Amino acid sequence: MTTAAGPVTLTLPPVATMVRVGRLTASSIASLADMSIDDIDDIKIAVSEMITLLIQSGSRATITLRFETTDEQFTVEASTPSGASDLGRNDLALATAVLEAVADEHQIASTADRILLRIVKHLVPQSSSIATV
Repeated sequence: MTTAAGPVTLTLPPVATMVRVGRLTASSIASLADMSIDDIDDIKIAVSEMITLLIQSGSRATITLRFETTDEQFTVEASTPSGASDLGRNDLALATAVLEAVADEHQIASTADRILLRIVKHLVPQSSSIATV
């Protein structure tokens, strides 16, 4: 069962070595939601991609990660102040491909002052994922 205690927010400096901290935090929170190992791995991959894109495309300011779990889904939002009016095409194409592969839903938005990425992983009760014979 999911214990929904409210969202958890993590702020990180825009340094590549902080990807590890984001991944560890994401996997710890996802494990509290009784997610499968494969789903937790997907979350870690998504968080790595989100942080990397924000470091490359942002204004080199603090990155904010927000994790929220409900009975139905696990959501990660990542944002930072924008360094340009739009994201680089190659960076955006890679991030989109990765997030499409590992998340059930994803969004990438960029305004003149902020970049926001959001992924959703739908939660499947562990008991229903076991096949009966």
